Amino acid sequence: MRPATRIRLGLGLLLAAIVVPIVLILTLTLPQFRLDAHVVPLDGAPHTVELPSGAEYAVLAVTRVKEGAPSCLLTGPDGAPVPLREVSGAVTVENRMVLRTFDTGGGRITATCAPAPGYTEVVLGERPDMPRLLGGIFGAFGFALLAGVPAVVLLVTGLAGRRRVP
Repeated sequence: MRPATRIRLGLGLLLAAIVVPIVLILTLTLPQFRLDAHVVPLDGAPHTVELPSGAEYAVLAVTRVKEGAPSCLLTGPDGAPVPLREVSGAVTVENRMVLRTFDTGGGRITATCAPAPGYTEVVLGERPDMPRLLGGIFGAFGFALLAGVPAVVLLVTGLAGRRRVP
Protein backbone atom coordinates (compact mmCIF):
# COMPACT_ATOMS: atom_id res chain seq x y z
CA MET A 1 0.00 0.00 0.00
CA ARG A 2 1.35 3.41 -0.92
CA PRO A 3 2.24 5.84 1.89
CA ALA A 4 -0.34 8.42 0.74
CA THR A 5 -3.08 5.78 0.88
CA ARG A 6 -2.02 4.75 4.38
CA ILE A 7 -2.11 8.36 5.52
CA ARG A 8 -5.60 8.88 4.04
CA LEU A 9 -6.90 5.68 5.65
CA GLY A 10 -5.27 6.58 8.97
CA LEU A 11 -6.85 10.05 8.94
CA GLY A 12 -10.26 8.55 8.09
CA LEU A 13 -10.01 6.03 10.92
CA LEU A 14 -8.80 8.71 13.32
CA LEU A 15 -11.77 10.90 12.41
CA ALA A 16 -14.14 7.94 12.95
CA ALA A 17 -12.42 7.16 16.28
CA ILE A 18 -13.33 10.68 17.42
CA VAL A 19 -16.78 11.21 15.85
CA VAL A 20 -18.44 7.82 16.49
CA PRO A 21 -17.79 7.84 20.28
CA ILE A 22 -19.18 11.37 20.52
CA VAL A 23 -22.33 10.27 18.67
CA LEU A 24 -22.67 7.21 20.93
CA ILE A 25 -22.35 9.31 24.06
CA LEU A 26 -24.88 11.88 22.80
CA THR A 27 -27.46 9.31 21.67
CA LEU A 28 -27.16 6.52 24.26
CA THR A 29 -25.62 7.93 27.41
CA LEU A 30 -26.72 11.52 27.91
CA PRO A 31 -30.47 10.88 27.43
CA GLN A 32 -30.34 8.59 30.49
CA PHE A 33 -29.74 11.68 32.64
CA ARG A 34 -32.99 13.40 31.64
CA LEU A 35 -35.63 12.60 34.23
CA ASP A 36 -38.79 14.12 32.72
CA ALA A 37 -39.32 15.08 36.36
CA HIS A 38 -42.66 15.77 38.05
CA VAL A 39 -42.26 17.29 41.52
CA VAL A 40 -44.60 16.05 44.26
CA PRO A 41 -44.59 17.96 47.58
CA LEU A 42 -44.44 15.99 50.82
CA ASP A 43 -47.65 17.41 52.27
CA GLY A 44 -49.84 14.30 52.63
CA ALA A 45 -52.27 15.55 49.97
CA PRO A 46 -52.97 13.66 46.72
CA HIS A 47 -51.28 15.11 43.63
CA THR A 48 -52.16 13.86 40.15
CA VAL A 49 -49.50 13.77 37.43
CA GLU A 50 -49.75 12.77 33.79
CA LEU A 51 -46.99 10.36 32.76
CA PRO A 52 -46.44 8.47 29.50
CA SER A 53 -48.49 5.28 29.31
CA GLY A 54 -46.67 1.97 29.71
CA ALA A 55 -43.37 3.47 30.86
CA GLU A 56 -41.13 2.60 33.79
CA TYR A 57 -40.73 5.51 36.18
CA ALA A 58 -39.10 6.00 39.56
CA VAL A 59 -39.67 7.83 42.83
CA LEU A 60 -36.55 9.91 43.49
CA ALA A 61 -35.45 12.13 46.38
CA VAL A 62 -32.45 14.30 47.22
CA THR A 63 -30.76 11.84 49.56
CA ARG A 64 -27.73 9.58 49.83
CA VAL A 65 -29.38 6.86 51.94
CA LYS A 66 -32.65 4.98 51.62
CA GLU A 67 -33.28 4.70 55.36
CA GLY A 68 -35.56 7.51 56.48
CA ALA A 69 -36.17 8.63 52.91
CA PRO A 70 -39.66 9.80 51.94
CA SER A 71 -42.31 7.27 50.96
CA CYS A 72 -45.35 7.68 48.75
CA LEU A 73 -48.55 5.84 47.98
CA LEU A 74 -49.29 5.79 44.25
CA THR A 75 -52.67 5.02 42.75
CA GLY A 76 -53.83 4.63 39.19
CA PRO A 77 -56.79 6.34 37.50
CA ASP A 78 -59.17 3.73 38.96
CA GLY A 79 -57.90 4.32 42.51
CA ALA A 80 -56.10 0.97 42.69
CA PRO A 81 -52.64 1.03 44.30
CA VAL A 82 -49.69 1.06 41.91
CA PRO A 83 -47.06 -1.47 43.08
CA LEU A 84 -43.69 0.03 43.95
CA ARG A 85 -40.58 -2.12 43.40
CA GLU A 86 -37.40 -1.99 45.46
CA VAL A 87 -34.22 -0.96 43.65
CA SER A 88 -30.97 -2.80 44.28
CA GLY A 89 -27.94 -0.58 44.52
CA ALA A 90 -27.86 3.20 44.53
CA VAL A 91 -28.64 5.01 41.30
CA THR A 92 -28.44 8.80 41.46
CA VAL A 93 -29.57 11.16 38.70
CA GLU A 94 -29.46 14.96 38.97
CA ASN A 95 -28.48 14.61 42.64
CA ARG A 96 -31.59 12.50 43.33
CA MET A 97 -31.49 8.85 44.38
CA VAL A 98 -33.87 6.32 42.89
CA LEU A 99 -35.91 5.00 45.84
CA ARG A 100 -38.48 2.77 44.11
CA THR A 101 -39.68 2.06 40.58
CA PHE A 102 -43.16 1.55 39.14
CA ASP A 103 -45.01 1.08 35.86
CA THR A 104 -47.11 4.03 34.76
CA GLY A 105 -49.95 1.89 33.39
CA GLY A 106 -52.46 4.27 31.78
CA GLY A 107 -50.30 7.29 32.56
CA ARG A 108 -52.43 9.11 35.12
CA ILE A 109 -50.89 8.60 38.58
CA THR A 110 -51.98 10.09 41.89
CA ALA A 111 -49.17 10.37 44.43
CA THR A 112 -49.76 10.91 48.13
CA CYS A 113 -46.51 11.47 49.97
CA ALA A 114 -46.33 11.82 53.76
CA PRO A 115 -44.12 14.52 55.25
CA ALA A 116 -40.63 13.32 56.17
CA PRO A 117 -38.11 15.19 58.35
CA GLY A 118 -35.49 16.96 56.26
CA TYR A 119 -37.35 16.56 52.95
CA THR A 120 -39.78 18.84 51.12
CA GLU A 121 -40.46 16.94 47.91
CA VAL A 122 -39.96 13.84 45.82
CA VAL A 123 -39.77 13.56 42.07
CA LEU A 124 -41.50 11.11 39.78
CA GLY A 125 -39.15 10.71 36.85
CA GLU A 126 -37.99 8.30 34.17
CA ARG A 127 -35.88 5.46 35.47
CA PRO A 128 -32.40 5.49 33.92
CA ASP A 129 -31.73 2.49 31.66
CA MET A 130 -28.43 1.26 33.12
CA PRO A 131 -27.56 -1.27 30.38
CA ARG A 132 -28.01 1.44 27.77
CA LEU A 133 -26.03 3.92 29.84
CA LEU A 134 -23.11 1.55 30.38
CA GLY A 135 -23.32 0.24 26.81
CA GLY A 136 -22.95 3.76 25.47
CA ILE A 137 -19.94 4.49 27.65
CA PHE A 138 -18.10 1.21 27.03
CA GLY A 139 -19.12 1.15 23.37
CA ALA A 140 -17.67 4.61 22.84
CA PHE A 141 -14.36 3.74 24.52
CA GLY A 142 -14.18 0.38 22.76
CA PHE A 143 -14.77 1.86 19.34
CA ALA A 144 -12.25 4.63 19.99
CA LEU A 145 -9.63 1.99 20.83
CA LEU A 146 -10.52 -0.34 17.94
CA ALA A 147 -10.40 2.46 15.38
CA GLY A 148 -7.75 4.65 17.02
CA VAL A 149 -4.94 2.11 17.29
CA PRO A 150 -5.02 1.08 13.60
CA ALA A 151 -5.34 4.77 12.66
CA VAL A 152 -2.13 5.62 14.49
CA VAL A 153 -0.33 2.61 12.98
CA LEU A 154 -1.42 3.61 9.45
CA LEU A 155 -0.41 7.23 9.99
CA VAL A 156 3.01 6.34 11.40
CA THR A 157 3.81 3.78 8.69
CA GLY A 158 2.49 6.13 5.99
CA LEU A 159 4.60 9.03 7.21
CA ALA A 160 7.64 6.79 7.63
CA GLY A 161 7.18 5.48 4.08
CA ARG A 162 7.10 9.04 2.67
CA ARG A 163 10.47 9.87 4.20
CA ARG A 164 12.24 6.94 2.56
CA VAL A 165 14.21 7.67 -0.54
CA PRO A 166 13.12 5.42 -3.41
